[in-house]
Amino acid sequence: MIVDDHAMFAEGVASSLRSSGLVDVLEIAASAAAGEDAVGRLHPDVVLVDYGLPDGDGVSLAARIHRQWPTIKIVMVTSLTDERLVLKAVEAGCAGFVTKDRTVDELVAAIQAVADGEALISPLMLNRVLRQLRRRDDRPGADLSAREREVLALVCEGMSNPAIAERLHVSHNTVRSHVQNILSKLQVHSKLEAAAVATRDGLVELR
Repeated sequence: MIVDDHAMFAEGVASSLRSSGLVDVLEIAASAAAGEDAVGRLHPDVVLVDYGLPDGDGVSLAARIHRQWPTIKIVMVTSLTDERLVLKAVEAGCAGFVTKDRTVDELVAAIQAVADGEALISPLMLNRVLRQLRRRDDRPGADLSAREREVLALVCEGMSNPAIAERLHVSHNTVRSHVQNILSKLQVHSKLEAAAVATRDGLVELR
């Protein structure tokens, strides 16, 4: 689903995504209120949310969606790359960040990656954002195994599941299993959210 008040952009993206044959666009909403209503009715796998909306901002909308439907993946779509905005998006529960200069093929790949549980953000930006997070002592994670902590550290470096599998010389399915266990133990729903919680709690040391 797409939440964006720029009709030409939203309709163009929707048309391109549909024509790819890989992504089905259920609806386009032009405001935060309409977007929240549509998400409640349609329960899409992924929601593309523009930051600037006529009745609020995308971060606030993302936070409401994440609070009500935590398994839905939210991707912030914007022309801005301000680290403070990225940090707010991460804290609101966004699973990724996409700039509006991406090609259709890149956007399709991004949507598929997020739907598959990947964190959609450049490793450099991820590192900068995570360093701004304060540690907190009220989050779970003490029961992570040594291997899960190792995988989590690589997640915090912005590595994809296949890249982690290659680094650790294990199968992709093994990494997926470790990631699912990490998300469950940290009580989160995306790799990006797991990285944020791990940084706050000091579960990993950033390089």
